[in-house]
Amino acid sequence: MASCQDQPEGDSGLDPAASDGVSPPQIIETPPLDETLTAHFKLIENKRTGPARVRLRQWLNEHPDDSRGEFLMGLSHHRDRRYARALSWLQEATRHQPIYPPAWHFLGWTHYYLGNHEPARQAFQTHLEMNPDEGDSHFGLGLLAMEAWQLDAAEDHFRQAIDLQISLPNRIKGVSKAKARLSEVLQLRDQNNAEAIRLLRESVELYPDHYEAWYRLSQLLEKQGMEDDASKALKSFEEARQRVRPQGPGSQ
Repeated sequence: MASCQDQPEGDSGLDPAASDGVSPPQIIETPPLDETLTAHFKLIENKRTGPARVRLRQWLNEHPDDSRGEFLMGLSHHRDRRYARALSWLQEATRHQPIYPPAWHFLGWTHYYLGNHEPARQAFQTHLEMNPDEGDSHFGLGLLAMEAWQLDAAEDHFRQAIDLQISLPNRIKGVSKAKARLSEVLQLRDQNNAEAIRLLRESVELYPDHYEAWYRLSQLLEKQGMEDDASKALKSFEEARQRVRPQGPGSQ
């Protein structure tokens, strides 16, 4: 997903439309967070979302209708997977000043997780109008295209997600996910198992904890009669899943 760290300075001064998913069709830089909001954002990053919200409410009492504070409130709920609560805050952030592009990106994901596919698509597209280089918005559009069985469009978005993030060290997980999804498109549409296997191998090499990709790789290898490789991939799937979602004694 889009990061709100290392904000470039600048405020467009433009007035966004009063409904989410609509904004000026031009590149807009993300305004910086002030020192106080940066501290609150770090609390959210560190999964201290409750204390962050207490401080953000105090900040918003002094800065009503400021999109940056509203965005961070929405982000805190998004991090907690409380998407209905995130939705209202992110919608408010898209209506107020300064125009804050990440609000549309996270609004897209919030709508997606709530099953609101058309508003999600509009929000991702709006974000890309303001920030054409955001690969994770392309990834979101790719998922929506897949679910609509628009596989050519899905392929295009996943390839753009890869191209836009491949050189960014902090986006390796995003590249891994896009390669795995691209492999699924090629397998479903073209029955190109060889290319799907290649992409899945690249996916798990980039991000070894991507256990879903390990599982799909094991299944494809088994279909190709590569039983030894399939067994190794299945073992890697089990190990990765245990790292990401520990089970058994001592797990949370």
